[in-house]
Amino acid sequence: MSKKYIFLDLDGTIIDHKTNSVPESTVNAIKLLQDNGHMVILSTGRVPSLFYGIDKKLNIDTYIGANGRLVVHKDRVVLAQYIEKDVVQKIVDLSLELGIDVGFESKTDYTINSDDSGFSKKFSDIFHLEYPKIWKDYHLDHDILQMVLFYDKPDYKKFEAVFPTLSFNYSNPYGIDVNPIGGLKDVGVRALIDDLGIDIKDTIAVGDGFNDISMIKLVEVGIAMGNACQELKDSAKYITDDVDKNGIFNIFKKLELI
Repeated sequence: MSKKYIFLDLDGTIIDHKTNSVPESTVNAIKLLQDNGHMVILSTGRVPSLFYGIDKKLNIDTYIGANGRLVVHKDRVVLAQYIEKDVVQKIVDLSLELGIDVGFESKTDYTINSDDSGFSKKFSDIFHLEYPKIWKDYHLDHDILQMVLFYDKPDYKKFEAVFPTLSFNYSNPYGIDVNPIGGLKDVGVRALIDDLGIDIKDTIAVGDGFNDISMIKLVEVGIAMGNACQELKDSAKYITDDVDKNGIFNIFKKLELI
């Protein structure tokens, strides 16, 4: 059997948020995949500072972060696609006008410019993230891979009208991810495929959220977790069990990769 390149989402796919941990069956499945010569790649909306060592625990040295805008293979940066600084500033200005808190995500940090609404804490609680540090002018001295707008109302339509070069997607009920337009995780997957010369026929991806749809449509075998949103399930070739019901182990056992 040829070597497979397996792109795994983090939240709700590797991490079970009911326990804020990686199920033992998932740890075992990833190790077996690696022992059998396959490459397991993290593909997440998070930036590296929010991995909390999970990549090291699972012996994974290649990842796609910031919804496809950062790709790293064995400490080598394959892709780093930043939001233009003048665009970042315009988003900050409009957010201040609308009373919306803004999160900044770089290669090394996750910060917010303010926490007036408290939504950033609710956002963090869902994903079990540490509360971000308030750093009002972080964007002035750092390159921004991804931004987060914190609010629970559909004002993002106002941003879409003003910023046609950006995409706005709900990450959870309290925050919207802001990325350069033109795809999400599929951008990072394509970059890694091109860089490593991977045959698309040898690619597999597993996810559970809206930001995984473009990824599982791109690869040869797209898989939805049992706990995935319906839109992702509708796009998947296979649907496995929930994250807390050995979903990762079961699907790769079914595919005879472990």
